[in-house]
Amino acid sequence: MLGEIWESYLQRYIRYSRFSEREEQEGLAYFRDKLFISILLLTFVLGSLSYVPSTYVAVSRDEPIIVVLNTCTILGLIFTVFYRGLSFYTRKILFSTNIFFLSFVMFMVLGLEGNGSVLIFALSILITLFNGRKHGLLAVLIVAVFYVILLLGLYFELFYLPIFDQYDFQLLSIVMVNNLLFNLLLVFSVSFLINQLHTALLKGNQLQIELHEKHNNVLEAKNRVEKSDKLKSAFLANMSHEIRTPMYGILGCAQFLKEYNEDDPNYQEYIEVIEDSGEQLLDIMTDIINISIIESGLMFTNIKMFNVNDNINTVYNAFIPEADEKGIVFILNNTIAIQDAYISSDSEKVTSVLKYLIKNAIKYTDKGTIELLCGRKDESFIEFHLKDTGMGIHEDNYENIFDTFYQVDVENENALHGSGVGLTIAKAYIEMLGGNISLISEVGVGTSFLFTMKVNLT
Repeated sequence: MLGEIWESYLQRYIRYSRFSEREEQEGLAYFRDKLFISILLLTFVLGSLSYVPSTYVAVSRDEPIIVVLNTCTILGLIFTVFYRGLSFYTRKILFSTNIFFLSFVMFMVLGLEGNGSVLIFALSILITLFNGRKHGLLAVLIVAVFYVILLLGLYFELFYLPIFDQYDFQLLSIVMVNNLLFNLLLVFSVSFLINQLHTALLKGNQLQIELHEKHNNVLEAKNRVEKSDKLKSAFLANMSHEIRTPMYGILGCAQFLKEYNEDDPNYQEYIEVIEDSGEQLLDIMTDIINISIIESGLMFTNIKMFNVNDNINTVYNAFIPEADEKGIVFILNNTIAIQDAYISSDSEKVTSVLKYLIKNAIKYTDKGTIELLCGRKDESFIEFHLKDTGMGIHEDNYENIFDTFYQVDVENENALHGSGVGLTIAKAYIEMLGGNISLISEVGVGTSFLFTMKVNLT
């Protein structure tokens, strides 16, 4: 309850002081000034509450200087808080001067038994927080000058202060030196902490920018998935988004971690494992999102003119290293002439179809060959024929092979790798591109996929 009330008054004062007109893009200076507002208001509130009892005690103990000091301090705080014509820099100077004056007088009158030395410590920390290390060290320097003046006054008997009755020169010197050293320790510790937090904030903002761009892609897909009769599709799309977002965070952090221990091969290998596994998981999430959008009826084509041979060659070259790694001979036989290569269709979906089918062929082929044949069937269609020498598919499974999440052989080790939606998406895309797909397969011999696409899609 008190927190909500304080936040409400803080927001009102932010608007009153015109601080709300500033932007967070100012960086650390913005957050330092916002912190100063909280410190200023909190000091004013607590100081106002303690003014009456502290003044009453001072009057009862016949200490008029404390009464005057309290009154001057409160009046200074009122002026600093409520005069709108002051800049934030001026407010900080007035606030610091006011508290310095209060702490010095209390130290001279009450000595170490009062709160003067505590206020000096606190003020060094506060100035470092809202103005930085440079001003924090300046505050320590001012305190050092003040201490030197007191020591000179005591040693040469230039003036008298009540604190001189409590300590001799040697003891007071030791106390003041210790106070200064402790002040320096506080200033450097706080400034180090602020700098580290600022560095972390900058890295976090950079990571957020990078993640935001990738996150927008996920939001695009998610926003296109509306409520439909297929609860499963809506649920899968939502869950995929929820898993994908933190995965971007993991991959982003892995990128930053690669900058450390660059000479440690084991460390770098572990980071690569994180990245590879994360990318695989993201591919699975992308497949699940795509099949969900397809089943929801929200997948559309982006028709434009392009050279289909470029797509074929790009996909072929991308899978050669993977085929070579398994010892498979990957052959491309493309008979599409240059003048016939320009078609009006969805370039991304053509590429995706080829990727899904070739990836599936490599996954289920342990040795032998994979051959992709491409050519014009007639004036209206392009025909593709993908043949492999893999494990093959039983004829009973022909009708189910394109079903969502269907695996030919769940007991086979290879079948366990993948989401089981690649062929489903490929078939859906082919039909959206005006074609169809069929297969011929024999267990232990291999599989052939035959599919077509329209040349001029409208």
